[in-house]
Amino acid sequence: MRLTWVWLAIGLAGGIAGCQRSEVPGKSAAVQEIAWREGDVDDALAEAKESGKPILLYWGAKWCPPCNQLKTTLFKDPAFIAQTRRFVPVYLDGDTTGAQHWGERFGIRGYPTIIVLRADGSEITRLSAAGRLSEVLRVAAGRTTSIDSLFSKAEKTPSALSQDEWQLLAAFDWQNDPKHFSDHAHAASLLGSLAEAAPEGPLKRRFAMQALIAAAEKGADGKYRLSPAQQTQIEQLLPAILSNPGEVASNRQDLSYWVPSLIAAVPDSAQRKAMGTSLINALDRVYADDSLPLPDRLETVNADIILDKASQDTPRHGVASKAVLSKVRARAAWADRVAKDPMVRQSVISNAADLLHEAGDNAGARALLEGELKRSASPYYYMLELASLSEEEKDAKGAIAWARKAFEASEGQATRVQWAIEYSETVMRQAPGDKAAVEASAQAVIDALGKSGGGYYQRTRVKVDAWGKLVRKWSDAHDGGTVLARLNTRMASVCAGQGEAAASCRDWAQA
Repeated sequence: MRLTWVWLAIGLAGGIAGCQRSEVPGKSAAVQEIAWREGDVDDALAEAKESGKPILLYWGAKWCPPCNQLKTTLFKDPAFIAQTRRFVPVYLDGDTTGAQHWGERFGIRGYPTIIVLRADGSEITRLSAAGRLSEVLRVAAGRTTSIDSLFSKAEKTPSALSQDEWQLLAAFDWQNDPKHFSDHAHAASLLGSLAEAAPEGPLKRRFAMQALIAAAEKGADGKYRLSPAQQTQIEQLLPAILSNPGEVASNRQDLSYWVPSLIAAVPDSAQRKAMGTSLINALDRVYADDSLPLPDRLETVNADIILDKASQDTPRHGVASKAVLSKVRARAAWADRVAKDPMVRQSVISNAADLLHEAGDNAGARALLEGELKRSASPYYYMLELASLSEEEKDAKGAIAWARKAFEASEGQATRVQWAIEYSETVMRQAPGDKAAVEASAQAVIDALGKSGGGYYQRTRVKVDAWGKLVRKWSDAHDGGTVLARLNTRMASVCAGQGEAAASCRDWAQA
């Protein structure tokens, strides 16, 4: 289990209230940078129609590590700030009233997301934080065609794509668009076609790598299984990417998180070792590049952990080798030492703890997380990670206690629903026989949902639906019919206040 679940590849939705200019989210009034509008999205759309400018929509949350990375890097970049003046920039926070409804409309999946919209609300593109965003915004500012039209062109006549359109597709956030690519096979097919048609080597290799990641299938053990053609592809693709420092830097997230597992699936041990060594050497150079964001530099050691564990003839119960464990500890200590700004720490400390955990140093991870509780403006984020650690260590009481503390300390409508669900699910896993505790934690979810009136959309809806199925499963297994009946009665009154979503809300615990 990875601790950084709340990087939320599947994230919360967001909305805003009152159209006005403000500073970068999380900045003081004395440092005005991007002229964010924090207001009704409808007002922003109206302003876009009047001004002729497209909308730049940023979706984030104050506790979200990659969101804080954006605030301390991209949102301070003069080139990016200058580009935003050609847009109506809108900041949507996941805990604002009405946030979930807007998330449903725009199909936003995770924190953070940056989307460029036309004045009619249709999408021009959504951006990956790892892309050349200032350049992409230059292109997007002058476009009037939708992303649907671009995808249609890319599928039918990729050879007709312009240089600007290639820029948009190269920076597109392919893994964060369930509206168009909930089917990974569809995304892999299109990415493969783009790799063949791309006009230059780096673009070809970037699309080819992303296509391979999207198409690779995992076995029952969670490990990738590569076809002979996929093995040949990675053998040819990876050396070409790693020989170019610029390509390594621009693809660093894929190289740190996805590619190591693909290498581990290569059957020939000598070839696997050689490819892994080349990857680690290339990523060590990324780590040494102080022009890059601290979180990106830290996460490169993830490749060492994956490859080391995969190479062990006799698995050491999730513990990396002595050499790799020492390297991870040194990198985590470095991040803890150099991260001074509160937002920088929020962007990196959970990742450092996660890396320690993945390398087998739970004590180090726990010490780092507990040390952050008094320093962080969002300690509930770390409390939930401490609950996960306790649960993994078979400390049921500790897991429940941390999950409860995390919920009680959480802030924001949507966040409190999500944290309450984590608390309730922890109780059902760790103390399923304690009906009173199960009911009390489930009631916490219902109470939190009741205070987020009209918020039963997107992330909240998905989370509550999944939680409801677990409550039903618990009831069937533990003679909890009476408890479920009481919860249903309480939930009915909450669902009645969810407006047009009331009907789907009432189905929360259906079999």
